[in-house]
Amino acid sequence: MIVVVPADRRCIVVGAGLLGLSAAWALARRGWDAVVFEAAGGVGHERSGSKGDARIFRLGYPDPLYVEMARRSRDLWLLLERAGGNRLLHVTGQVTFGDEAALDAIAAALAASGAPGERLSAAEAAVRVGGIAAHGPVLFEPASGVLAADACLQALCATARFDLRVGAAVHEVREHPRGAAITTADGRDHHADVVLVCAGTRSLALLGQSPAVAAAPSLPQVAYFRPEPGAGSPAPLPVFIEWGDDMIYGLPVPGAGPHAGTYKVSHHTPGTVVDWFDPTDQAPFADDPALVNRLTGAVGRLLPALDPEPVATERCVYDNSADTDFVLDRIGHVVVGCGTSGHGFKFGPLLGELLADLADGTEPPVDLARFGLHREAAGGAPSR
Repeated sequence: MIVVVPADRRCIVVGAGLLGLSAAWALARRGWDAVVFEAAGGVGHERSGSKGDARIFRLGYPDPLYVEMARRSRDLWLLLERAGGNRLLHVTGQVTFGDEAALDAIAAALAASGAPGERLSAAEAAVRVGGIAAHGPVLFEPASGVLAADACLQALCATARFDLRVGAAVHEVREHPRGAAITTADGRDHHADVVLVCAGTRSLALLGQSPAVAAAPSLPQVAYFRPEPGAGSPAPLPVFIEWGDDMIYGLPVPGAGPHAGTYKVSHHTPGTVVDWFDPTDQAPFADDPALVNRLTGAVGRLLPALDPEPVATERCVYDNSADTDFVLDRIGHVVVGCGTSGHGFKFGPLLGELLADLADGTEPPVDLARFGLHREAAGGAPSR
């Protein structure tokens, strides 16, 4: 539901990552005057949790709520595609294997939502999709695929009218008698009816909050691989997720970015825990050799068509919550969206709509009690 509000309603959005841009996109479509402040020099910068050229889109979660949220998100990604005229979602299919209890839970959640999923033996999966040496039973998800992440951010900026101000660090967020306000690094105050904080790992610090749901950010390792030399043109690989201690996953990289045509492999957990860092510092994070070795070992074990020597590596930033659920809440005239915990990109435009609902007082289509800032956080919920 899109609610039209008076054009003089003004929202300041802190952070031009996926959540901030998605919220600004949603607000602008509702008639709000939205201004986005980004501390770094541009969208998708080196230390942004939204950087890069590929993210998994999948319906398969062991939790029916997340399956339903992913279905809503898919509709909004397609809306953004139509608005911008560029393909964002590339359907590749996905094979999921490993922990059989997790497969059972995912299959049940998909079935409860009427979403497609098919149980296969490893041999059947090898015939159906090939290229991935799955072990044990496999859950095949035909609707899963890859989002061209950098193109998604560009589309959000290009298809809605909002003011984006880069290199504008925000040092304080506070209430004021007519709404809320921010103070930027140059000492200037900016007022709005609502301030929406989507500053990733800095969000709770800007709010002056330290709730039980808070958790330190982490840095998983990422590597990119090409086919073995002389392998010709192997069949395109689907997405895969190996459920287990490391949660190894992989996805083909679409588009025309620096890693286009490679296969991206990473681990969902554990990542290196880091202290708070300055988002305006654009120096890349150093690789972790042990984690790189873990990924090359996984490629040798699971992806026989790929050369296990990576052609590129990088680190990504996880803005974590203690229970891996998102933080979506409103306190006075301030709305906060953070804690995406490494699995939020696929939900980007839906999270933007939910944050816009909180800003304008619309009843959201998803019960947000689970995502409250001051909820009782039980660590390690299996939302992946």
